[in-house]
Amino acid sequence: MQERIEEMFAKMYPMTDGLKKKSYDKWMAEFRENHGQTFQEMAGTVEQAENRAAEAKNIAAMFADVVEHQFSKRGKISAPRQVDINSFMIYYVFPAILLTQNEYAVLLADALRDEWRVRFKNSSQLAYTDYDTIRGSFNEKFMGIF
Repeated sequence: MQERIEEMFAKMYPMTDGLKKKSYDKWMAEFRENHGQTFQEMAGTVEQAENRAAEAKNIAAMFADVVEHQFSKRGKISAPRQVDINSFMIYYVFPAILLTQNEYAVLLADALRDEWRVRFKNSSQLAYTDYDTIRGSFNEKFMGIF
């Protein structure tokens, strides 16, 4: 699973650069096609666990471990890179978890959010929402100009 988590972040920069509603739809569809099964497995593991909250925390810690290892230099992630990672989490990872529609998806997303807030600098206010809310926040035109 660790390898699949690393792969999720392979296109982080093109997926977060200059997002508009149309590109967000395209990128999210591709992201879910490529990684949806991983999120289904995570949520399914939580669902099957005897102690679901503990299992969600374990998955969240493993997820954060992979991201920390992938992006840290000399044990630290730079502040600008952390902002990029957080944006990617908010735009893609959390909504993809919620889109699994597993009844334990919120438990998993909450555990990941909580782990993120504690683990990563400048992430103490990290929050998430669902895909439709994010998608609805995009405006195709600014003051009718573009």
